[in-house]
Amino acid sequence: MKRIFLPLLIFTSLYVHAQQPATSSLRSKVITLHRFLEQNHYLPVKWNDTSSAMLYTKWIEKLDDEKVLFTQNEIAILETYKTKLDDEILGRAPITIGGEFYNRSTAMYQICLKRTDSILKALLAKPLDFSKPDNISWPFTVYAGSVAELGQRWQRFLKWRVLENIADELSDKGKTIAETLPADFVQLEKDAREKAKKQEGNFIYELLKTPQQFKSDMEEDYLNAIAWCYDPHTTYMSIKEKKEFDTEMSASEYSAGFELEENDKGDLAISFLQPGGSAWRSGQLHTGDQLIKIESGGIEKDISAITDEDELGSMLSGNNQADLEITVKTAAGELKTIKLHKEKIDDEEGIVKSYVLRGNKNIGYINLPGFYSREDESITDEKDITYDGSANDVSKEIVKLRKDTIAGLILDLRYNGGGSMWEAMQLSGIFIDIGPVASVKEKDGKVRFLKDPNRGTIYDGPLMILINGASASASEFVSAVFQDYNRAIIVGGTTYGKGTAQVVLPMDTLPFSNNKTYEDFVKVTQRKFYRVNGNTAQWTGVVPDIELPDIYSDESYKEKANSSALQPDNSKKGIYEPGVALPVQALKTKSEQRVSGNAYFKTINNFNAWMKDYKKGRTIPLQWNSYAIHYKKTMEMFKELSDDDHVDMATFSVSNNGFDRQRINVSTQHSKENNEAYLKMVKKDITLAEAYKIMMDWINK
Repeated sequence: MKRIFLPLLIFTSLYVHAQQPATSSLRSKVITLHRFLEQNHYLPVKWNDTSSAMLYTKWIEKLDDEKVLFTQNEIAILETYKTKLDDEILGRAPITIGGEFYNRSTAMYQICLKRTDSILKALLAKPLDFSKPDNISWPFTVYAGSVAELGQRWQRFLKWRVLENIADELSDKGKTIAETLPADFVQLEKDAREKAKKQEGNFIYELLKTPQQFKSDMEEDYLNAIAWCYDPHTTYMSIKEKKEFDTEMSASEYSAGFELEENDKGDLAISFLQPGGSAWRSGQLHTGDQLIKIESGGIEKDISAITDEDELGSMLSGNNQADLEITVKTAAGELKTIKLHKEKIDDEEGIVKSYVLRGNKNIGYINLPGFYSREDESITDEKDITYDGSANDVSKEIVKLRKDTIAGLILDLRYNGGGSMWEAMQLSGIFIDIGPVASVKEKDGKVRFLKDPNRGTIYDGPLMILINGASASASEFVSAVFQDYNRAIIVGGTTYGKGTAQVVLPMDTLPFSNNKTYEDFVKVTQRKFYRVNGNTAQWTGVVPDIELPDIYSDESYKEKANSSALQPDNSKKGIYEPGVALPVQALKTKSEQRVSGNAYFKTINNFNAWMKDYKKGRTIPLQWNSYAIHYKKTMEMFKELSDDDHVDMATFSVSNNGFDRQRINVSTQHSKENNEAYLKMVKKDITLAEAYKIMMDWINK
């Protein structure tokens, strides 16, 4: 039977089902990773002084990117290894546990963290002095010349953090941020300082509290730094990370069946119990109960000590199947501890949704946040591949929308970071009748064309694809297919520029075996993909037919900004028949006229110019009166981007498709509220409003 590999376009869980016992040392993992990548990577690194310097720089950035931990003398010691790391990777250096550079850098890192902890405690033990003019130039461009200078940096940084906390607190409470010193500044400073102590102190505490966890985290980070040198999308994965990765690529996650939000006191409280879910069945939890403590997988946390929303989210849901034990405080002040079992549920945030944009004519709108699947797409027999993923979901939504007599369809791939190549091929195929959809080039230079897996189409009407700078990989694959075939008009911003494909494999240098268990995996770049016209999306991205201002247009966000990104090249042109040329130029001219007079799009252009300068470096004043002016100017710029005054409410109305309306009418109140929130979000989307106008120009020609 034929065996096939289904690679990733950005984050796809295609791997052999296996697990391996942990290796005895970091050094053996480094050697195994190097040999694995030599065998499997599209373009293996030639380890020499140049690549050694790349690894050194990446690792130092990982340890102290903000230049607030190490001094110049300490960096000078580590820099002696800058061009010697290739010897450790290739096994030519003396045998040590992880390599002399790794051992020395992590030991120094621990010392620096402990020293910083002492600096923080001393500085935050008493009120900070805001009486004299002061400022901080951020980011720091060089390391501190001494420990004393390091302390001065932290003093300025903490003053900035405290002022920011005070301003945020006043803003959150709807109070005016005046240039005059608030009457209760002493109390505000104390509260903000306590918050800063938690913000900065918890980071160091979490790193250092468990030596074994610190060791494990550092080793994984170092392996990832090595993998990054091959290209930005090649990564090392522990078994835990692989499971998390699988969940990201799935339409499902594990959950105990409750949701949280801040109450009017700023505490996290239960806001929703999923009917029939574990929390609901317990009979002991109610909306409004305040979350005090959480225990999952042997890790217990006080909620007050958690400052990272992602950390809390990963404990409550995602791929984490560990049961929960939560402590809550009821409205009556009673403390309860309840054990909850996690169960698999659909991830509503990550799946396809469709709506009807109602104006002069009905236009279907489908939002696709990622190319996911519901089944494992590991190496398998071709006949066993399942199709229950994002492409199938889009097909179902089109069937629903056609019953609402739509005159055109907008497929939104903005912020779509990619996913399964198989799903991208499937999605392309439901709009293209027959022909190649892309080509892939292997490390040996061989080119293979990928064909539309399905004959026929599900929708033949006017089609528009929305993209932006955060559209990557699989979304670029699909956009390029439609553009080359003249099947759709591409609107928005130039995409991210990733034209490589990855596969997740066990980190082994021997043939993979289902009889072995693996604990280490690698998401490795094995091929490049190309447009059917022979061009590449690598670095260049997909350039829209009609460009709209995009907050992700800055090249610093894109693939080409990564020094380890693979270079772009071209491939063979496929044999395909594009459709009739679309009236792009006429539509573009009309759109440009509207956009030039649109306040929101002007704001985006202004924001992009401001952000470009902002990222180069800025000076932040550290006295309240001048800081208040700085804070207000910054917040005004961000506020402009979300200002409802820019929304043209007359462009169209938004409704669910007829099928979903019936379903929502009999759903829970929570589901109805979520649906209303989505409808409002679509209605306020100014870029979508312009896309609708372009579609109207098109179908009314």
